[in-house]
Amino acid sequence: MKIKIAQSTILFLISVLILTSTPLKGQKSHDDEKMLVSLDSLNFPTVHLGEVVIKSAREKRPLQELPISTSLIPANQIEQEQVTGLTDLTSRVPNLYMPSYGSKLTSPIYIRGIGSRINSPAVGLYVDNVPQFDKSSFDFEFYNIERVEVLRGPQGTMYGRNNMGGLIHVYTQSPEKTQNVTAEMEFGDYGRHNFGLTFNQPLGEKTDLQVGGQYRNQDGYFENIFSGKMADKMDVFNARARIIHRWNENFKTDLIVSTEESKQDGYPYGIIDPSTNQLQPVNYNEPSGYDRNLTTAGLVNSWTKNDLTINATTSAQYIDDKQTIDQDFTPDSRYIVSQPQTQLIFSQEVSATLDREKTETTFGVFGFFQSLDKNVNVGTGPGYSTEIRKDYDHTNMGLAFFAQTNLKSFLFDKLSVTPGIRIDWEKNTQDYYYDMIRDGQLIPVDSTDSDMKFSEILPRISIDYQVSNAFNIYGSLTKGYKTGGFNSTFERPQDQTFDAEHSWSYEAGLKSKWMLNLLRFSITGFYIDWKNQQIYQPVPSGRGSMLKNAGRSESKGLEAELTIRPNKILETTINTGYTEATFLEYQKNDSTDLSGNYLPYAPHLTLYAGQNIHIPINNWLLDNARININYQGTGKLYWDDENSASQEYYGVWNASVTFRRKNTSLSFRSRNIFDKNYQVFRFSALGNNYAQRGIPANFSVQLKVMF
Repeated sequence: MKIKIAQSTILFLISVLILTSTPLKGQKSHDDEKMLVSLDSLNFPTVHLGEVVIKSAREKRPLQELPISTSLIPANQIEQEQVTGLTDLTSRVPNLYMPSYGSKLTSPIYIRGIGSRINSPAVGLYVDNVPQFDKSSFDFEFYNIERVEVLRGPQGTMYGRNNMGGLIHVYTQSPEKTQNVTAEMEFGDYGRHNFGLTFNQPLGEKTDLQVGGQYRNQDGYFENIFSGKMADKMDVFNARARIIHRWNENFKTDLIVSTEESKQDGYPYGIIDPSTNQLQPVNYNEPSGYDRNLTTAGLVNSWTKNDLTINATTSAQYIDDKQTIDQDFTPDSRYIVSQPQTQLIFSQEVSATLDREKTETTFGVFGFFQSLDKNVNVGTGPGYSTEIRKDYDHTNMGLAFFAQTNLKSFLFDKLSVTPGIRIDWEKNTQDYYYDMIRDGQLIPVDSTDSDMKFSEILPRISIDYQVSNAFNIYGSLTKGYKTGGFNSTFERPQDQTFDAEHSWSYEAGLKSKWMLNLLRFSITGFYIDWKNQQIYQPVPSGRGSMLKNAGRSESKGLEAELTIRPNKILETTINTGYTEATFLEYQKNDSTDLSGNYLPYAPHLTLYAGQNIHIPINNWLLDNARININYQGTGKLYWDDENSASQEYYGVWNASVTFRRKNTSLSFRSRNIFDKNYQVFRFSALGNNYAQRGIPANFSVQLKVMF
């Protein structure tokens, strides 16, 4: 391990030395003049955060004026900072945390302490305007990403159910009016090799086509000493086709079809000693992993004329996956679980926006249908002599109406008021069958046919005042909502279902830009009061997990983002978040009162500090070079509601150096440079404590060419 760290560090230093030794004296005098700081060069380019409109907010207002705590990661930062998926946004975005459970199946996201480890998510995800309903679709590979937007706080008024914590919207790069071919390859330690190819081609004056694909292989970071093989090897292939057609100057159609095939050996858990915090190697006998096919199609039709814009988004998603897991994670043959499932999801939304001089109104309707067919097979007993079989036939459908109006210059100039409301209705049904095979005999155990209905009114109101062109203050009050549902695993009739949870979120903040837009700063304070919080708990036997409702909880904290760019060479970003999320009323059982405990998976602090350096070189060898050094800090956080196990604050350093010549770039990348040892997940089951270590120091080289 030390040799790999040394290699990564040495290669990184060599890259820096090459960069700094490149002669600049040979440049002509007018090139030297380009280095002089002028008022024009001091301003942020229009592609930067302060000059864009956040698409997800559905308001045509610059980020500086938007009364929502919002973060945006543009394409250049995604590439330089090696953001390959949503898990890399942990601590990069204030108060955002995404633990790693060892596979892509369970990939929950927590914002401000709000999240859901199992069942439906509490943080929403959209990809190119297509909603992702299940957490099994959250962990996908990033490629050709234009931007990632994160809206913190409840977004239910515009986006509906299960957006209590916030919303993440990923936008892929558009082929519109672009013609090129991009090829990239990456090689690194731990058997990493990635290959990508993308074609952007106009098909006449009105149509643009994009076709691309990527293959990624990782041999794994952790060895299973029982088998002598790596426990977390992964192969992923994904492809995307996108066609944009402009029927006329008012009407445009955007069709995107994507698919991802992943084969993942997962769950690199080892037994951990709670008294010493000593983590043992991965050591279990049954092959475990997760295979998934994820296919999504989205069709967006947009029509604009004068002040009116109408959007219609149609989507379909197919998920076919299978989990196999040695549930005792030991060399003993105690429990083996196989869980194949198939999901089919359809959604339709139609919205209209009328943008007048003093008002901007958006209203629309949304509907969806989701079906899930899941089988759970558990082998238990000596030699797996007993087989438990559970079948779930689950359907979910819903309908919603929503409206929001931005009243500009309300009462007096520069004061805006934005009220909004959504009416949600949903029906959830489940047919459940449970039987057992013991000594060759089939024993029926249980079968139920159940349904649940939910309806909710979700209001929101925000007020913002533009004190000056450089200073904006705002406040908001929003109701959050996450539907109830059925537990996949339960052992008592009263545990089959769980109720909906509700919250009220209070938020106030300011956004500012100073010194000719050289410095941008925002700060937000929030308080969330929510009832019937859905809490993850193990079932009484310890073989599986379920959701139960706690009485009442709260989350309060701060978020701040600072960007400084004194010139076109340097850009510094510092983001931080503080969250204190606790149970106010939580009687877990007759003998256990957890009121006052901290919520699990809610880091007290997130910290990101990044430095981008863009150095123009302009000689025969190189056009420019870019350096990125960043630090991501997370903690302290608890792994359970009893607060019996925790991860102390830890920080990880990452870096990259990119050399560019015309349409070619060569990047040297390193993550977790100093090989920080920390845990990304920890849990208790079957009388043992298990944990998974974070990814160790690793290094890669990427070559990218555009034709």
